[in-house]
Amino acid sequence: MNYTKLFFGKELNELTYENIENYFIDEKDESDKIEFKSYYNLEEKNHTEKENGVIRAICGLLNSEGGLVIWGAPVGQAVIGKKEKIFKGALSPLDKLIEKDSFVSRVTDLITPSPKGIKFHSLENAGHYIYIIEVDQSFYTPHQFRNIYYMRIDGQTKPAPHHYIEALFHKITFPKLEGYIKIDSIKTDGQRFIVQVSNMIFNKSKIQNEHNIYYRVIVTVGKFAQFGIYTSKDKIYTMEGHELRVNNAKSTLYYDEPLMNSEIIVFNPFELNKENNECEIMLFFGGEKSPLMISEYKLKIETHLIKDLNKLIITMNENKYSFENSDKSELSETDKMKIILGR
Repeated sequence: MNYTKLFFGKELNELTYENIENYFIDEKDESDKIEFKSYYNLEEKNHTEKENGVIRAICGLLNSEGGLVIWGAPVGQAVIGKKEKIFKGALSPLDKLIEKDSFVSRVTDLITPSPKGIKFHSLENAGHYIYIIEVDQSFYTPHQFRNIYYMRIDGQTKPAPHHYIEALFHKITFPKLEGYIKIDSIKTDGQRFIVQVSNMIFNKSKIQNEHNIYYRVIVTVGKFAQFGIYTSKDKIYTMEGHELRVNNAKSTLYYDEPLMNSEIIVFNPFELNKENNECEIMLFFGGEKSPLMISEYKLKIETHLIKDLNKLIITMNENKYSFENSDKSELSETDKMKIILGR
């Protein structure tokens, strides 16, 4: 997750001092993914204590889902009737330059196991400094700072309770897969529209490989050109040519080595016309450890050839858990099973 992009709409190295000033024009609350540290926090007497407070916040984010620390944010203000402080107005910057390598080295020395994915960016204005620290979600949790495990909860960094630490030690993780459909070409032979599409499946997990990749493509109007011509044990065309199932598409899917395959789909113009020239393509995909995912597309197959193939896609809904679609149904799980079983 790119938290700088999430909160500011920019990459970390694109942020300016003015961006941070403008951010706090309106009051802001902390959350489980962002923490504000003012340099003139009266609870922290000297620079070392202040820096330790930042490192403690980093530890809490590592044990959660990652996030941002803004060091030099406005001093938090108590609000009557509200438990959490709000942050608004003038910044509380540092008057000293902290070198990136020195700070990251201190973080990796004081947090165990040593974290990865800590990004440190300094912003300066007339000798005043704001520091933005972006923390990636860690694959090596739980982390501790000075023998204490911390977590982010209710917008605060707190010592983590035993059951939370136990859960981190035993948490189940799985590779993060992403799947996409890409339109490669469209042409006509005078009788049919012929569309070539590629389906691409990526493993976005850098340290977890996935195995035995499976995918299934369904098209509502067109038919796969290979239907009735080609089939094998692991590659099957069904539903009168509207479905392709591929088992064991790739034995091992590594990070940065995607699975890519192309297929030809043919469309009957008369059938398309009945559907206002629209069709849907659904890509289901998963693996040995990862849950079943789905990417859905609605295409508009125009009667003339389009130079910008992306314009064929009028809606898309990518990389959703398959159960999210199922959960939208008003039917109960029992009702769904009765329909499947014909009872």
